Parts: sequence; C-alpha cells; structure tokens
Amino acid sequence: MVAVKRLLPGQFKIRSVRPIGEGGLGIVDEVEVVDTNLSHPVGTRLARKRLGAKWSADAGAQTRFEREIDMLQAMSHHHVVTLEGVSLPGCERFYVMPFFQHGSLRSWQSAGGSFGTVQQVAAFVASIAEALSYAHSMNFIHRDLKPENVLLSDDGQPIIADWGLGQFVHLHSKVLDLTRGGPMGTHYYCALEQWASGRCEATGDVYSLGVVLAELAAGFAVPIAPIGAGIRVDVLGGAGAAVQRFNATVKKMTALVAGARFQSMAEVAQVLRRISMMS
Repeated sequence: MVAVKRLLPGQFKIRSVRPIGEGGLGIVDEVEVVDTNLSHPVGTRLARKRLGAKWSADAGAQTRFEREIDMLQAMSHHHVVTLEGVSLPGCERFYVMPFFQHGSLRSWQSAGGSFGTVQQVAAFVASIAEALSYAHSMNFIHRDLKPENVLLSDDGQPIIADWGLGQFVHLHSKVLDLTRGGPMGTHYYCALEQWASGRCEATGDVYSLGVVLAELAAGFAVPIAPIGAGIRVDVLGGAGAAVQRFNATVKKMTALVAGARFQSMAEVAQVLRRISMMS
C-alpha cells in the first residue's frame, strides 16, 4: 500500500489483491483502491505494473520502464491501455492501469475462444491496426506484439498493453526465454530485422500483427521457420474472395523483407476493414 499521510488531489492508496502475471521485464498484480481523493472511488480494481526483482536494479530496464510510462502518458486511444496513476516519489516505481477481468487475448484463446468467420477476425485485428497507426504517428513502435500483450475489454474489444520491451526482442536478448517449447514465445512474432539487430520500424509491428492475425484465424500458431521467415502458406482453405484476400494479406504482412510488407498500419487497417465487409 502506498503510504501517504494526507491525500492530495489525484492521489489514492491501494492494496494488492492477487498476482496476475509476469512478463519479460515486469510483473503485474491486481490492486484495489482503499482510500481516495475523488480520482478513483474506494473499491476500484486496477492493475499495477512494476519491474520484476531481476530487473529492478538494471539501468537499462529502468530506462525502458520509464519510456513505457512516458508513452502511455502521451497516448490517448480507445484501443491503447490508459495510465491511471504512477507511484509517488521515493516509492517503488510502478504505474496502474485499468483492470480487465477477461485478461489477455492469450487467456481467451487458452479458454477456447475463437472467431466464427474470417470477417470477424479481420474486423477485430483492424481495430488493433488502427491503434498502432495512431501510435506510429507519434513515433511509438510497440516491438512486442503478441496475444499476451493484447487485453480484452468488458465488451470484447482489443486493448494494446505492454509497450516497454522495445529492443530487448532480439537474438541476444537477456529477457527472452528460448527454452520454452513450441513457437509461442516472443521470438515467434519477431521480424527478421528485429531478431538480428534488436531494432525495427513500423513494418516490424506490421509483421508481428500479421502473425497474430494468422494465429487468430487458424486457431493455432502457424509454424514459422526460421525466425522471421514469415507465413508463406495459405492460413485458411476455401475459394471465397474474403478468404483469398485474407491469405494474401497475411503473406504480405509477414514478408521476409520489410520493404515487401505493407508500409503503414493505416494501410493494413484499411485492407482488413475491406475484408470484414466482404461476403
């Protein structure tokens, strides 16, 4: 609980309720507001993100965490997670965001969630692409798009979270756990140029979103080997116009060479919206 003698405007006290998860750099727990000065009613549930014990004293991790806080403070989009508050000076560094009871897209998948039609998948991912187009317009690149980092709102809409990993995603990353079986680690969603150098531009996010798009449509992770090689097979079978356009879109989004992909998320969103309206 944050200890303050007298709450000032915008300040509130919280208590930890339960752990939610742990990622590459941060740990997240559910918290409850226990005392407030009007900004958040008592009893409000939020999610708190902090650096994990392994990274709390790491200067590079601290810099990336502060960068994530700065990015969230700067952005305002209905498909990007909002910053609800930060720690007081002198306290352990953390920020709080809304608590989403449905968890992440990965949790939804693990519980058997699936889309009924290619049009529904396209519409859902178009919302993510539109949010990323907004972020890219502010020169913010996510660099770690995957189902774990997309939360679901109460009405099932995607909310992009975890903006802090950045250039840690690459071959020599200290954060990645390459001992996990299967293709579901962060590296699976990583474009070749990011894997090789730790850096990517907007087209790196296009690649990662294309992999997520394919996974949501297929219901499983489409094999990719080697890392960054993209998806060269049809994800969906069938001869319908929507299916054919969908398969072509996935292939272009995940092209091996960055210059062969869609060059902007706005273009991706436009194509996906068209697919969502096809019969």
